[in-house]
Amino acid sequence: MVLVRARRVGIVLICGILAVAGVSVPAAQAQAAADPAYRLKTEPADLSAVQNGDPLRITLSGLPKGARAKLVICPKDVPDNLMKKVYVPPWNKDSTLLTRVQSYCQDEFGDEFAGKNAGMQSMERVRSSTTGDIVFDTTIPRGTLRPHAVAWDPLYTTYEKAVNPGDKFPKVPWADNPAVVDPATGAKTRRQFSFTCDENNPCSVTIQITAQDATGKTVTWVDDSIKFSPYPPGIGVKGCKGIGRNTLDASMPERLGRTAVAWNQALCAPTKADQPTNIVSETEETGLTAFDKGASDLMITGSGSALAAQTVRAREYVPVGINAAVIAAVGWSPTDVNDEGNPLGAKLAGTMAFTNTELANMFTKGGQNPDAGGRGGIFKNGSPLVGRNAGLSAIKDGQPAGVVAANRRSGYNGSADFFGVTGESGPGTVPLTLSRLLAGTAPKEWVFPALGDDYFGELNGKSPGVISDLSVLDPGRSRVNNVDAKTGQLSVRKTVDNAVAGRGADCDGGCVNWVITDLATATINRWTPVALPDGKGNFVAPTEQSLQTAVDAMKIGADGTAETGAVAKDGAYPLTFVEYMAVPVNPLIDTNCKPMKEKQDQLKSFAGLAAGYGQALLPPGMVRLNPGLAATAAERIAKIGTGTVEKACQEKEEAKNPPPPGANGVTPASTPSLGGPSGGQGSSAGTPVTAAVGPVPAVAPTPESVAAAKNLAESIDIPKFAGAGALGALIPLVALVILATLPSATAYVSAGRPVPAWLTRAIAVLVGLLRRKPSGGVA
Repeated sequence: MVLVRARRVGIVLICGILAVAGVSVPAAQAQAAADPAYRLKTEPADLSAVQNGDPLRITLSGLPKGARAKLVICPKDVPDNLMKKVYVPPWNKDSTLLTRVQSYCQDEFGDEFAGKNAGMQSMERVRSSTTGDIVFDTTIPRGTLRPHAVAWDPLYTTYEKAVNPGDKFPKVPWADNPAVVDPATGAKTRRQFSFTCDENNPCSVTIQITAQDATGKTVTWVDDSIKFSPYPPGIGVKGCKGIGRNTLDASMPERLGRTAVAWNQALCAPTKADQPTNIVSETEETGLTAFDKGASDLMITGSGSALAAQTVRAREYVPVGINAAVIAAVGWSPTDVNDEGNPLGAKLAGTMAFTNTELANMFTKGGQNPDAGGRGGIFKNGSPLVGRNAGLSAIKDGQPAGVVAANRRSGYNGSADFFGVTGESGPGTVPLTLSRLLAGTAPKEWVFPALGDDYFGELNGKSPGVISDLSVLDPGRSRVNNVDAKTGQLSVRKTVDNAVAGRGADCDGGCVNWVITDLATATINRWTPVALPDGKGNFVAPTEQSLQTAVDAMKIGADGTAETGAVAKDGAYPLTFVEYMAVPVNPLIDTNCKPMKEKQDQLKSFAGLAAGYGQALLPPGMVRLNPGLAATAAERIAKIGTGTVEKACQEKEEAKNPPPPGANGVTPASTPSLGGPSGGQGSSAGTPVTAAVGPVPAVAPTPESVAAAKNLAESIDIPKFAGAGALGALIPLVALVILATLPSATAYVSAGRPVPAWLTRAIAVLVGLLRRKPSGGVA
């Protein structure tokens, strides 16, 4: 039956493609003949909705040896009002783009996210002899250029106006910027040029490229094809009506924000309906308490009830994705070589490998003096860690002068503000998972040094044990800076911004920072997670395959969720965890204990989308549910609201004054099994279900299903770019494909079975194809 459905979809696709074949894509803009040919690519390709601080990679390919380039931020349309730089008549205009960029744009650009000069501004890179490319790894700026004079622009010049026949330079007849005298102070001021880059003021990333042309002559020119309009950092649901009467309150850690936005928009944007959920970003402990007391209708966590201060409310934990705790390397190392044979700094990209004992020392032995005993000495020259990882060993003492390699490798820059390791503060699954692993596999190293009670209090010389908050790693009045935990992802990103941008003298010769975070967050920010031992003699990086392998080996706890930090299986990433949506078994009620049917239906729809079609909307780094977890999700969603109103009202009162921790234990899921053969407590989390097999009968389209397909097709935004006409012609094809697949998907849901991966992947590919926006550039 699956083959029949796949064949049906394939026929529809082929017919549609043939119907629009022959639509041509306009050729790329031709270059000036004098300039060497090259190719320009940005990652991401679509810069139409970028935010301040988002990672950006710009790659120039095909340039000759010795080529170099420089980035300068400019307004979208660089002013064209310059006079030629001559000191006697005739006074002619200079419209050369290079001169205009150098005159108007090359000053300090105050970046709002960084709180300093944008890392992109005046960044210079040379060609790699290894790849033949010039690569800029930077971030999207947002802010304002420092006001400055433009000597050869009449409106912003500092030259005086020539008014008499005998006036000579520096008096010029074209000057139109007279000094204005402040009557109170007598101070004189003139107009100065400045510009702003934000969502309302588009800008350009101009690239000044210098290379030899075909005749051997060195030429410099400007590419200004990269345009962007940066939004402030943050996430929000777009295209929907807003908060409505039946909007659910959804508590979740910040790492789930993008996912929840995508799920919301999938449900409400096509029809401009009310938002299904109001996203409340808070720590997992706080969110679980809010859920238990009824302040939130649902909550997402990666560790079940492990972080819950109280568990009065009966709940189901619905799996909605697979994630992992990671230690991400951020920064630069001189692992490349330029065309002159000298070391060239490159953004960290290769996967480093750490043992559990190295991690335990790194997070308990202090960040100060890593060239001695700090970080347990793991970053010192000749250590196993440095010898194992080329990105660390490439950083050398005295290259350049004054560099202490151990400091650069650990992230310590000699100041008192930051010692190289950061992460989000507050109780969460990431520190819980990490500490469980280290306490279990490296107990001798997972110990604080005996530095005195002032540093570690009662834990002086002892193990921190299993923790849920990174702040616990510095428990005393005085700090050794094991982890400089920050409040919120934005603060974490700002902390490592220098290393991300490779900014300043601190990155000459290499610089590395370390972030304790989750895989989805690291992937979005293009931070590189390290590989860890799988307990079977292998170093394993967090990938879709290694996370799926880990889930298959994870045991189920008393609350029906997969236990983290204890996986040991060949090829499994050990810090894998499952993201669960906590949903109430008893009905949603109002302040008068009356059932809220419409809101109850909204909850079930949202949970169903998250575990079904919503799997195709998971962000990079978040892995889809395997068959066992998907079956568990369908089974548990069916339990939502199946309890009684009386019990819901009773829970609400009891949650105001819950029993002391441990008195009532942990509220188990009403169905401890993860779906038939996937077992109950103690069984593996990801075992595929074998009970419900065989084809599901197709369900005929209904008026509602046809309308849903039509709404989805109409909601697809076709961007305006070269070749958009071809994709625009495919809109009816998309609607046909959705109509062809929707009946089958409806049948799966009606049968209480998960929607197959091939179906969600097909929808994701189609929608992703239509939303692509390749950036402009030179070919």
